[in-house]
Amino acid sequence: MQTLAGFARKYAIMEELDGGFSAGSTPEAFVRLDSWEGRIQASLHVKGLKQGPYTYKLYLIFAKNEKLIPLLAGSMSVSYSGLQNGLEIDAETMKDHGLKPEMVRFAAITAESKDKKWVPLFSSFEKNYKWDESIRQLLLRKPAGETAQKEESAPQNYTVERPSAKVAEEQPVAAEEKPMAQQSIAPQEERRPEAYNIPAAAPAPQPRAVPDNQFNRCDINKLEGMLQNNFESCVPFKRSNRSYTWYRVSDLAKLSNIMYMSGINVPVFANPKILVGLFKFKHILAGLYRGDNGSNYYVIGVPAKDEKDNKPFENACRWVPVSDSPIRDMGGYWLVYVSLKSGDIVV
Repeated sequence: MQTLAGFARKYAIMEELDGGFSAGSTPEAFVRLDSWEGRIQASLHVKGLKQGPYTYKLYLIFAKNEKLIPLLAGSMSVSYSGLQNGLEIDAETMKDHGLKPEMVRFAAITAESKDKKWVPLFSSFEKNYKWDESIRQLLLRKPAGETAQKEESAPQNYTVERPSAKVAEEQPVAAEEKPMAQQSIAPQEERRPEAYNIPAAAPAPQPRAVPDNQFNRCDINKLEGMLQNNFESCVPFKRSNRSYTWYRVSDLAKLSNIMYMSGINVPVFANPKILVGLFKFKHILAGLYRGDNGSNYYVIGVPAKDEKDNKPFENACRWVPVSDSPIRDMGGYWLVYVSLKSGDIVV
């Protein structure tokens, strides 16, 4: 977990473990952990889990001297497809168990019903550590941090049982999910610049009023300085435009911390498809656009095979192809623009 000014952030894509919980597409989840002052707050986006007689819970599993300790972060909803917040392990609970945020190793989503428990989704924050059945046994016991049942007859242990219904071969969903950042999309009067064909006399966007203490205090020069100091500059497109500067990013946690320190609070990373692009093509792009009319933008480029592949947002991104890409199977980037004037994703 990389730290900047006392704040740290960590990401993982959760993948299906126990079958039988699909709601039509293979279940998946994206989990982001933010830690400061000894506590951890989890933000979660999950899709594909079916509703039913289950209580879904998120557990974080810590490693202390190679001993694994699971802590309950909270219960979650599968009926809401947006970003779920409010899942937190407070500093006092962490201290009581002698744990620190950087000790977190795994995340698990459980489905619980009466005295039975399954693990539909699981992820590791460290590449060297994988799932094994000893982790299940830890989760089957009453994990630390979970409120004890009031009824004395409530069972203290769960039984291992797989769902009886077999899962058919999943087909990809045709329609894209609604982006989590949809609420942050700017009004139509502010339009992102054309990636590599900017009109000479583009009309200036009409900025909406933003409180003085909000995003408009972001300094583009400070942001660019941090990007230069941490990432390699690159020219990803042959038809380069002098208004753009680009950086090749392979460390998403470091980029996220830079965004946080710069005041860029739009949750563009709260989308698992950005991580998919990073894992598949070993990088994403971070860019800055300086407009002649004073309109400046922060740009994220998500690599993909083609314009039908891994589109991270619906109408909030545009496809820019790359000819003769040196990276196998990569045909271009999905570009997402964030206005440095309003702090919104622009369409």
